[in-house]
Amino acid sequence: MTFSPSAKPDARQKAVAKLIATLNADDRPILCGPYRSELGFEVSYWLPFLRHLAKHVNSFANRAAIVTRGGLAPLYAAVAHQGYDLYALRSVTDVRRENLFDQKQTGLLKQTRETDWDADVLADAAAELQLGALYHVIHPAWMYWALAPYWEEAMGLRYLLSLTDFTPLAKPPVPAGELPPRYVAVKFYGRATLPYPHPDVAEFVQRTVATIAAQTPVVLLNTSDDHDDHVDIAVGGSNIYRLPSVPAEDNLRVQAAVLAHATAFVGTYGGVAQLALRLGVPSCSVYLEWGGTAHAHLSLSSWLSKGTKVPFLVGSLADTVFWKQIVSVPVKTLAPAEVAA
Repeated sequence: MTFSPSAKPDARQKAVAKLIATLNADDRPILCGPYRSELGFEVSYWLPFLRHLAKHVNSFANRAAIVTRGGLAPLYAAVAHQGYDLYALRSVTDVRRENLFDQKQTGLLKQTRETDWDADVLADAAAELQLGALYHVIHPAWMYWALAPYWEEAMGLRYLLSLTDFTPLAKPPVPAGELPPRYVAVKFYGRATLPYPHPDVAEFVQRTVATIAAQTPVVLLNTSDDHDDHVDIAVGGSNIYRLPSVPAEDNLRVQAAVLAHATAFVGTYGGVAQLALRLGVPSCSVYLEWGGTAHAHLSLSSWLSKGTKVPFLVGSLADTVFWKQIVSVPVKTLAPAEVAA
């Protein structure tokens, strides 16, 4: 399949319909992946795209096998009954090198084409899963190409919904280990919209986590190993729990499981906040400068939040000052009747 960047939206819809017809023409296994891009795109677009295909392809879940990373295959249980972890096939360093190669070639950290490296990974996964020599491949490039008119703001939500299914994700089981019965999950990490080290960011993160920890236990979704795509912002203090060290092929699964059972998520605006929303967990996430981040992603999250009634609050560090002024009026300024009420 040639993913022409100039293809019109209706041509992309027709191509997906043709893909569905091809998958329905036989009963061969379907290998989906390997997914090695951003977490936000995975839970907001790749998984919903596969769910759309699963609705229209005969026995999709029984035929499909997902290749993702960090142990996230259980999130795909409704659409793929088999999975194999990318980090069991390639090292974290190898995956990052391939992502950097993509960025150098296309200017994007997105899998807009299937590389030779991807093909080799899929061949190894097929062998491990004993799929045989003949199987279909759905590469993430399909999703990036089919749905691009939405986040490029050439098409609206109706177009996106014609190619996706946003059924809420099932919560993974509570991970083994000591966790408080109730807690807030926190993950602040540096990225273009929340640069670190930056004095304003560092001060805000420390103060915010301390404020939360003074009221309820905090579980940091930070791991002691450098497996994540972004660098975590270190925080300390009392009533704060940290996750144990886990292998790369289990890192994201553990974080998702802890997040799924939190009372709320607080952290950087990005993929983890979007995962919280998809898992039905209220969230509050922040940025310093919006920069070139696509507004379409925020629009989608806002729509999902309203439809599922799961709070999804996003604002800049400056916005948080205004929020505090509105909702935290000192008691002494209120009339007695208002205080009693």
